[in-house]
Amino acid sequence: MASSIIHYAVTCELIKKRQFNDPNRLKLGSILADSGYNGNSHMKISVAGGRKKTYDLDGYRKIYGELMKQDDLYLGYYLHLIQDIVYRHFVYDKYHWNPLIPGNVEKLHRDYAIGNHYVVQKYGLKNEVTIPADFAKEPINQICTFDLEGLVQDMNSYFIPIKDDDIFFFTKEMTDEYIAEAVEYCIQELDDLELHNEGSDAYLLAWDNH
Repeated sequence: MASSIIHYAVTCELIKKRQFNDPNRLKLGSILADSGYNGNSHMKISVAGGRKKTYDLDGYRKIYGELMKQDDLYLGYYLHLIQDIVYRHFVYDKYHWNPLIPGNVEKLHRDYAIGNHYVVQKYGLKNEVTIPADFAKEPINQICTFDLEGLVQDMNSYFIPIKDDDIFFFTKEMTDEYIAEAVEYCIQELDDLELHNEGSDAYLLAWDNH
């Protein structure tokens, strides 16, 4: 999955291109899934007889479809799932990432740590995420439990510069390429939803269950 700060950057780029009811709610929704625990925060499901996995976009739209039209927190959460599907195909299919090689996952996380502050600077990000005082009443809590304190701490950490270092796999150029692709895909998704189309078919976007 893409790092939270990359989701945040995609969302901030979308805000430059589209009108939203509440950009701050959209920003919170766009990173909320990564703080989930004690549940299925990304609504991951198995399909094709267990041979593939995907995110249950249909299920999310069924539960929160009406809220998505009114409340940008729920739209942001949905777009996070869309972006993660785009990311999986970007990394695995386009760039042939292999997480099964020992040490690769740890090295990729190091790439994220190095690239996070690059993303903050490149896209002129400001840490504007706020947690509503009455968040416990939000219907999104039926998906899972959210570590809101951890979310705030993680966001704060992204804005602290770290020493630049050699990139193992996920280069700065790849970061920019992915963000551009994710923004374009999300705009198309928003257009489809506004036209009352069903939105992305999660089955067609499924990936092999290795």
